[in-house]
Amino acid sequence: MKNQTKELVEFICTTEEFKKLKNSKKNIDKNKNLKKQVENFKKKQIKIQKSKLSKEQLNAEMMRLNNEFKNLHEIPEVNDFFNSTKEFNSMMFNIFKEINLLLDSKLK
Repeated sequence: MKNQTKELVEFICTTEEFKKLKNSKKNIDKNKNLKKQVENFKKKQIKIQKSKLSKEQLNAEMMRLNNEFKNLHEIPEVNDFFNSTKEFNSMMFNIFKEINLLLDSKLK
């Protein structure tokens, strides 16, 4: 099982989506300030997702986070990183979706 998992990971690492994500992350990591900004943004995202705020509080927090997101997106390296992350996540979603379909067909 470990060998097959390792093979799958190796395959994923050969995809264009992974390569783009890796390169865009390197560009972010080169600049400590950008790296910190992106890390802080991600932490805020997770905090909001885990919070139990009222609807009004949640809307206010989401608006603040959305403004921060827009500001970060104006930085080319960050924009590239976010887009690469989105493309990679989409690819991974499609892989999991296909796995689920194949498994479902085996259950019948």
